[in-house]
Amino acid sequence: MLPIKDKFVLLFFPKPAKETPRRVPLALLAIASFIEKDYEIRIFDSYDRKDYLKALEHLDRAICVGISAMTGYQITDGLNFAKLVRSKNSKIPIVWGGIHATINPIQTAQSPYVDIVVRGPGEETFAELVRVLDRGESLDNILGITYKKNGLVINNSSRPYKSINEFPMIPYHILGDKIEKYIRENDYADRNLIYLSSAGCPFRCRFCYLGNPNFEQAYDPYPAERVIKELKNLVGCYHLTGIEMRDSNFFVNEKRCRDIFSGLIKEGINLRMSFFNGRADQLANFDDSFWELMSRAGAVQILVGAESGDQEMLNYVDKKIKVDDIIECGRKARKFGINMYSSFMTGFPIKKENLTNPKKQLRKELNSTIDLIRKLYQINPAADILLFFYTPYPGSYLYDESIRAGFEDPPSLERWGEINLDTLTTPWVTNAHKRKVLFLRELFLLKKKCNSEYVDKKAKSDKKFYWFKKLRLNKILGIFIDFRLGAKFLFFPFEKLLFPLMNIFR
Repeated sequence: MLPIKDKFVLLFFPKPAKETPRRVPLALLAIASFIEKDYEIRIFDSYDRKDYLKALEHLDRAICVGISAMTGYQITDGLNFAKLVRSKNSKIPIVWGGIHATINPIQTAQSPYVDIVVRGPGEETFAELVRVLDRGESLDNILGITYKKNGLVINNSSRPYKSINEFPMIPYHILGDKIEKYIRENDYADRNLIYLSSAGCPFRCRFCYLGNPNFEQAYDPYPAERVIKELKNLVGCYHLTGIEMRDSNFFVNEKRCRDIFSGLIKEGINLRMSFFNGRADQLANFDDSFWELMSRAGAVQILVGAESGDQEMLNYVDKKIKVDDIIECGRKARKFGINMYSSFMTGFPIKKENLTNPKKQLRKELNSTIDLIRKLYQINPAADILLFFYTPYPGSYLYDESIRAGFEDPPSLERWGEINLDTLTTPWVTNAHKRKVLFLRELFLLKKKCNSEYVDKKAKSDKKFYWFKKLRLNKILGIFIDFRLGAKFLFFPFEKLLFPLMNIFR
């Protein structure tokens, strides 16, 4: 039998979308933290094909292969990798974890490319599983797993939730020199890394998976002292200039936020910070002293889940915010020089009273959202706007209503790979509505790039933008886009002719 350190655990992080930059595999690093002292950990993603093909030639030394995936393309990419693993070694256990597998463990385990599912937070569960697999023992007593046994799918009891404060710091060092591939340059910082300071969310928006009982734990944050200490450590180790806070909701506790910002300033930690996500109501209610402190600490960008400009629809999805909150949040962000990304969805499940005439609900919802976006542009002409199709995710409170409205429950893990925010999967959304939404996306992108500040900056180094400014095309297009949005005139999209002619709108 091989010594423990001569064995390895292979972990794979699928791409969230076909075209997406590398993302730090935080979930895989978290579970690796419990076994790194005993086993060699090899973490790969889709961009590492040459390296993981080499590793797959040595699966006889591997204890298992782990794959973490959300609903959507990550499933497709993960399955492609699992099929490759099977072709190399038919006996190696393939373990799946992540949000989708946690919510749909039985269906996930039924796939021929899944042997075991780790449900919920996987740090302790995966560590116990690896050791049991290494010893060749029974899986019967491991809490928090679903697995196949004699052709049947067995669902073991759940593991009690443990606070993330009982777990060690995410071991970025496991990535070794490859960490440089995850440190990215963006508009604000040349060395930017993803970080999580909390788990969960106290709100239960009806479109979100966090409403699922498997995730229904209390909001669980690191104390401010730990966040400051860990950020200081990351800056020292990797010479970071930027941090992306990827919490589901960073701004839950005002005092904690103030303590983090004050601590960063006191410690002289100079970071440009972006936040994904923030709630409009919380941010709108913070006073100017909070925003001023946040700005001094290095905040440059906040993604706000605005969702809709239709108050009736916001109430329907139990967002618990007002349209005025979104507007006020935009005003405060502009005042303190912080860029607010506003994210919207369209095509929520048709209410029972609108089933016979879905166009009415779709038109009202989209028109109200356009009106709100126009107000955000008045506050900040360079506002960033994101618009997605509502997607029925398993476990969310709106899922059953989506089924009632005509959404077909995907019958297999493979089919779930086709479900995502950019692909229309809801039958109640008309083709006309879809065309409007896709054109609006182009308009919002074009509107951003017609802004004088953006054009002036680009014109200094890009001749295409120089002539774009010189001919005042940005001014003319900006005026016409404002007219389109005001009149809801979303036909004859001649602007699209500019995209192939001037490669500056992508």
